[in-house]
Amino acid sequence: MSDISNFLNQLSRINWFEKSGTPTEEYHVIYSIFEAYDGWSQQMFKTWEPQVCLLEKEAQEVLGDAQIDEIFLNISRAIGDKLWDRYSIFIEKYNLKEECGLENEIMDFVKRDIAWACIEVILNKEGFFTRLLSIYKRGYFPCSWLGDYPSGIPVVI
Repeated sequence: MSDISNFLNQLSRINWFEKSGTPTEEYHVIYSIFEAYDGWSQQMFKTWEPQVCLLEKEAQEVLGDAQIDEIFLNISRAIGDKLWDRYSIFIEKYNLKEECGLENEIMDFVKRDIAWACIEVILNKEGFFTRLLSIYKRGYFPCSWLGDYPSGIPVVI
């Protein structure tokens, strides 16, 4: 369980959404929550779902469902409040108050990505979700993928 404690400590240093809305050459940046949801969610599910299924199967074999559930719960508790606070700052900064209604989904997406990244760390494997974690650490929100993973580039807000 020290892996989880170390992982949670690492999360406390992330400035969630800090760079969202900031152009970068590393990723395909979009500037609208509605665009992310309406224009990119199908590609997101196409990319994320196989990654979740593969990792979940391995995690169930190695950790079991109870441990997976515990990890998801711990991640949610550890980052939930800070996520909301940082998301509110992002919305305010870019005047996106009109683009409301998807906050819960976005929070769930972030927590899901981070929980799976934690599981990859526990399983000692670098994978899709640890790659997403590196994007979150840079202050962006990875919301889809341009191209077919692992080719292409992340789409971020």
